[in-house]
Amino acid sequence: MERLALTKLNNKEYMIPERASGSFVFDLATANDEVLIRINNSSNVDLLLLNLKDGNNIQFEVADNVYLNVATLGKNDIKTFKITANVGYKSTFSAYFADFIHGKVKSDITINLNKEGGTCNWHLASLSMNKDNKEFDVSAYHNAINTYAQLDNYGVCRDEGKLTFSGICKIINGSHGSKAHQNAKIMVFDELSNGVAKPILKIDENDIEASHAAIVGKINDEHIFYLTSRGLSEEEAKRIITLGYLKPILKGFSDDNMVQEIENLIEGEM
Repeated sequence: MERLALTKLNNKEYMIPERASGSFVFDLATANDEVLIRINNSSNVDLLLLNLKDGNNIQFEVADNVYLNVATLGKNDIKTFKITANVGYKSTFSAYFADFIHGKVKSDITINLNKEGGTCNWHLASLSMNKDNKEFDVSAYHNAINTYAQLDNYGVCRDEGKLTFSGICKIINGSHGSKAHQNAKIMVFDELSNGVAKPILKIDENDIEASHAAIVGKINDEHIFYLTSRGLSEEEAKRIITLGYLKPILKGFSDDNMVQEIENLIEGEM
């Protein structure tokens, strides 16, 4: 699939033109650590972010009547990164993040739903292993009426890996008709690994809908038994279960090469 490049405005700012539609790509390796990406009115954009770097601070300014899907693969050694999205009137910020970063990482993801009808859909799939220590803080702030947020974080811990999912959905007073939902689920493979899920709701308005779910648990022994009874080794069974847990993130990636790379990363890490 041919992808278009963003328009560069200056050393920090990049733009997708008004009423643009189609697939775009942005290589963070060629940009400064701090990046501002503007998506102008009535755009329909599928954006692939390449080569996330340590210290990246990426801000999206999403104008009115925009649909934006952002797909990002995190890999190698990254200690910190930050993503912020400011979402306009009846616009959607949809993001898929596949995490295969190594080592210790702390991230801060903030989605501000600043105008009526703003929507965000956040999807994270994370693999923490070999003494990785990862923290993902994902928050959505409802600053206008009839806004919607769905935050889904899924992770796997094994081989002394540590993984923490946290974040806030806040609905301010006056943001009636808004909906906020969080899911944080971590599957832990062994006793030396550790998963923490702590979603938070802060609600200052009555006419809203909100929920959160936090599940941390060990791999299902019955699933392991079923697969090993069919001739698979225990390690092969764990690999298949991990694939099933993490591969749904692929639906947000329309680039075939990136899909293949993520599949290879999952299988290679396992």
